[in-house]
Amino acid sequence: MLFGVLFSLSVRRAVAFRADLLFELLVTIVGAGASVAALLVVYTRTETLGGWGPGEAIALLGTFQVVSGLRSTFVEPNLQFFGEQVKSGRLDAILVQPAPSILLASLGSCAPTALIQVGLGVGIAVTGVVKADLVASPGGVVAWLVVVAAATVTMWATRVMVASVVFWAFGLSLDVLYDALWQFGRYPVQVYQSGLQVVFTYVVPVSLIATVPVEALRGEALVVVPLIVAVGTSTAAWVVWRRGLRRYTSATS
Repeated sequence: MLFGVLFSLSVRRAVAFRADLLFELLVTIVGAGASVAALLVVYTRTETLGGWGPGEAIALLGTFQVVSGLRSTFVEPNLQFFGEQVKSGRLDAILVQPAPSILLASLGSCAPTALIQVGLGVGIAVTGVVKADLVASPGGVVAWLVVVAAATVTMWATRVMVASVVFWAFGLSLDVLYDALWQFGRYPVQVYQSGLQVVFTYVVPVSLIATVPVEALRGEALVVVPLIVAVGTSTAAWVVWRRGLRRYTSATS
């Protein structure tokens, strides 16, 4: 219920600026179109990319856009400048609220216009499925949705842990590194060397962003594994957050 109220307030603020909403729509459409065009250019030089045909890769790109859109909508508006909140002491206002501080700090506000990217991502994914002549069974679609949800939770948890580094080192920000690693998810994990495949699958679960959801859609991935990863990373995020708060010095102390 708390999340619903916060989301409703953010929607009202966004609707109040209709020109910004239109501009966001235009920019998102252009960006999504450019991503698809760049991917198709690659396929003018090859028939497969890591064993993935053009249609399958488009479905993967669409899935990447969905999870990225959810990140831009719910997570980044809160954690993008989290370091400044800690340094300035503005985190105090969150800690005194009668709600879990980790949720208020990481999901307290949102950018509803970024949901446009989610909608476009779904459209791109459907287009890729049709182009690849994939038979998406109801079970496969449900598996895709479950894995996308697990990927979103994992994204939130890992982003919280990256932001929490500021509790130990005020001058250190890993946001740029996180963004750089995130971009590897727009391509099938099979295109990378075996060593990187292991890293992107078991160390930094980049493959979970888009590769695994599409594999689940095709019936080639176990849904339970992403769920375990989501639970594990969420637990780790909570532990890191609690330990970080113990090191936090209030601006009024």
